[in-house]
Amino acid sequence: MVQRVDQISTLVDYIKQEFAGHGVWDRYDPDRHAHEVSVATDKGVLLLTASLELFKDNSPAEVRRLLQQWNVADALRETDPAKRLLVTQSGCQVTSR
Repeated sequence: MVQRVDQISTLVDYIKQEFAGHGVWDRYDPDRHAHEVSVATDKGVLLLTASLELFKDNSPAEVRRLLQQWNVADALRETDPAKRLLVTQSGCQVTSR
């Protein structure tokens, strides 16, 4: 797996900033070939899964721009804790866990 540490850090920092005061943790998911970010909220643990293509195809600045353009933080806030927010090169969508 090609490491995209700066791009992944951009995603995690964005989520930590948007969910200040909440527990945020992340991990690589080898089964999905993706990076997961979890956020502990009052309504439960929210899960964001970002495909590795997002990191491979974009610089850290481009990753941040896309996250903001797609309103990923707001989409994650609206996601039911029983679901996941999937972020790919094409945008974001809610899927089953």
